[in-house]
Amino acid sequence: MANLAFPTPCGTATIIPARTGAQRRAAALREMDADVHTALVRDMTVQRQHDYDQRAAEALYSATEGKPTAEQAFALAVQSCVRGDELAVVGAHFRQWALLARGHLVSDLVDLCDDGQRVTFARRGWSKA
Repeated sequence: MANLAFPTPCGTATIIPARTGAQRRAAALREMDADVHTALVRDMTVQRQHDYDQRAAEALYSATEGKPTAEQAFALAVQSCVRGDELAVVGAHFRQWALLARGHLVSDLVDLCDDGQRVTFARRGWSKA
């Protein structure tokens, strides 16, 4: 993609270089992270074009399957809860897991979009049909 030149009020022009692949990926990750945050807060569903719909919280958990660091963080949260640790400790372990899971989910959804698949979010109870 060529650079774009835009005239300025003083008669000169500014050149806006085309985004690199890394810049496009970073922008897509930021936008998807905001969408996932909204879906989690509003208890929405994640709808993938060639897959089944999932509640956002379920998609969050599913994104950690097979990811050793996220699975270990979840195990730490469960162990901490079962041991009867202070709520602050349990919460810290759970937050660590949630942050890892959210990162994996966002990355997975952006990968689907990069592959040309559509990912949407909808309120629960709404159907594609």
